[in-house]
Amino acid sequence: MPRAVDTHHTEDRLRRFEAIADTGLAHLREEDVLKELLVRVRDVLEADTATVLLLDNTGQQLVAAASSGLEEEVRQGVRVRVGEGFAGRVATELKPYAIEDVNSETVVNPLLWRKGLRGLVGVPLLAEGELLGILHVGTLRKRVFDDEEIHWLHLVADRIAVSLRSQLTSSDRNAA
Repeated sequence: MPRAVDTHHTEDRLRRFEAIADTGLAHLREEDVLKELLVRVRDVLEADTATVLLLDNTGQQLVAAASSGLEEEVRQGVRVRVGEGFAGRVATELKPYAIEDVNSETVVNPLLWRKGLRGLVGVPLLAEGELLGILHVGTLRKRVFDDEEIHWLHLVADRIAVSLRSQLTSSDRNAA
């Protein structure tokens, strides 16, 4: 017996993919693409915050580079040591990680638990196997991110990593 197709689920999935593949992003400057993608991540996942932390030149710390919904992370120059807390774990293990209890034992950035975040999911930003940083998404309500949402977040992370790699390559060429 054929399996019934859930058209709502299919339409929702298509909408999610279109959000990151939209050609409308092509007209934006490279630095604005990241900001727009973070806004779209929040919208699609119905999250309260989406943040990119980039690996610093030493490879020892993640530095808040862009955020939607929790811009203080960037303004305050939040830094997290690789291997410490939630973000550091994503960077070390190079795989998705999710938590449902944001507190001082699970997250080293006090801004996250002071703002009342409850759930977090993070994925690494990888370009050609090299860690560039991490992308994390948080909610103010208790939330479990499902496998499909995490897979979609990976696709977004890949898009961000390609954009970042392109920017870095351009900067390197200009410096030379």
